[in-house]
Amino acid sequence: MREPSPAWLAGLAHEIASADPLYVGAGIGVAALGSAYCGFRAWYGLHKARTIEDIPTSRARSAPQGYVELEGAGKLMDGPPIIAPLSGLPCVWFRYRIEEQVTTEHRGHTQTRWQTIDRGVSTEVFWLEDDTGRIAVDPEGADVTPKHKDIWLSRSLSGGINYPAYITSFLATHTGPNPYRFTEERINPNERIYTLGMLKNVASYTNQPTVDDEVRELLRVWKQDQAALKERFDLNQDGNIDQQEWILARAAARREVLKTRRETQAQFTDGINLLSRTDDTRRPYILSAYPQAHLVQRYRVTAALYGAGFLLLGIVAVWLFNTCFGL
Repeated sequence: MREPSPAWLAGLAHEIASADPLYVGAGIGVAALGSAYCGFRAWYGLHKARTIEDIPTSRARSAPQGYVELEGAGKLMDGPPIIAPLSGLPCVWFRYRIEEQVTTEHRGHTQTRWQTIDRGVSTEVFWLEDDTGRIAVDPEGADVTPKHKDIWLSRSLSGGINYPAYITSFLATHTGPNPYRFTEERINPNERIYTLGMLKNVASYTNQPTVDDEVRELLRVWKQDQAALKERFDLNQDGNIDQQEWILARAAARREVLKTRRETQAQFTDGINLLSRTDDTRRPYILSAYPQAHLVQRYRVTAALYGAGFLLLGIVAVWLFNTCFGL
């Protein structure tokens, strides 16, 4: 004999049964799509964990061409350093986001949310070095897990916070009533990095200028159009390109030069081994400042949470269908 449903559930079922079928159908569709999405993310999380566990770790000198797993220290290449935009600190990889807190009125209710107004991620190549050699790492398109994460809030002045120069300059030119949140993640030089990606050997063209020569030439071209240069890099809008902004301009020029070289398969060193993303969605490209065991645990926990969402939303979709359309 079926046990009676709780009163609140019975009342909800009655309201759904008498509701407009079009709205209920839309709710079923949303729940079904959410369940499918959670199911995919659960599978993909388990797939990444199994991939990390199944592939052996190679050494830089003896690593075979193809899909490989490597570990080593992140090192900066020669030339201008990679500078994290918000903190101004040197790093081998960064990701940042600037958000503004906005308040809106909707049907008599006040809603507050963080709206992203600027974001960026490093795509500059760096070295991965172990005790046998080193390879170049192109982080573009990677699933990156950094250790270092800094957050600054513009309304934390009472805490005596010394803001980095860029944030101080930003707040000086954005004096509106809304607070701002600055988030920056970094992988620092010499930090140990775990990588999983596609390793290939790329040779350079003969008599090709160095990266630094091409960066200087590109900056010279940019200087010829001062209006465009200031529009792109004068972040504090004072009419001048200061030292911090010029560092960002040089980093952007270096990024464009390296991107062009990757597209033409030209590098500055003969026979360089380059680790980059794969063209196969079943082979994830992973960079992490955490060891393998941490990543495996993280992906399995995430997969379990998405698996729970898959079951819960699936049950909701079936229950809504049976309640509204069941015989």
